[in-house]
Amino acid sequence: MIRLGLPAIVLLIGTAWLAWSSYRRAVSAERALAELHAEHRALLQEARALERAVAAAEQGLRTLSSHPSVPRDVAVTADLTLADVRRLAEDNKELDD
Repeated sequence: MIRLGLPAIVLLIGTAWLAWSSYRRAVSAERALAELHAEHRALLQEARALERAVAAAEQGLRTLSSHPSVPRDVAVTADLTLADVRRLAEDNKELDD
């Protein structure tokens, strides 16, 4: 009886330990995934804010370059800067895809 009971108890304890450790790993993975999703949402919000800032800067540069009181060399520099901002924004979109 002891010979059959001891392996059964060891097997039961081992199975319980395996189930508990698997549960703890699953809980830990779920928590890590929730943190990752929160960071992802925060980064998306930051990216959208930066996109709005770039759009506002583009509009400001467009207004600056078209204003009659702005010297021609400043207007050309503003246009070049606007093109650079567009190129950088397009490069960033390619990285996201």
